[in-house]
Amino acid sequence: MIGNPPRAVPCLIVLVGLPGSGKSTWAKRNGRGAVHVSQDDLIDAISPDGFEHVYRPIYAAAEDAVARAGLKRGHTVIVDRTNRTRAHRCRWLAIAHEADCLAIAVSMRASFALCRERNRRRQDERRLNDERMDRMIAAFQPISLDEGFAAVFDDSVTVSEILESLRKATIDEYCNQAR
Repeated sequence: MIGNPPRAVPCLIVLVGLPGSGKSTWAKRNGRGAVHVSQDDLIDAISPDGFEHVYRPIYAAAEDAVARAGLKRGHTVIVDRTNRTRAHRCRWLAIAHEADCLAIAVSMRASFALCRERNRRRQDERRLNDERMDRMIAAFQPISLDEGFAAVFDDSVTVSEILESLRKATIDEYCNQAR
């Protein structure tokens, strides 16, 4: 018996938010049955002593490979990384397009001040120094539908609600084409 049965809905869910915004918490709370592509977890697996710039291309290749494999096998995939700029998000849109599936964005609602506070309270290697956090905030670009996402939700949504909205949209589209 499988303890984490797959959702079997090929869909790429891209989380968008600064460190400390709640992305990993959202993914863990909502990710049952989905493939979880966690930049932090892959960094830990590739370089156990923490992030190293020399491994950046390897981290990216690992993220891409996990996402592609999950989508290819018909799974829902959650991308858990900051995805703070349009350029970062474009990469995931291309992977969703390759897999002929929809890309959905989930934007975290935590304020910059709350993200700073949560980051300062971190006691592990994930804690960023204030200068790095300032650079990430300065580079942050809010998500918009014109980027190519099928839908944009805030973090109050669940994966089940996302997939149900896709199912309803597919049924509505089918009914409209049949008319």
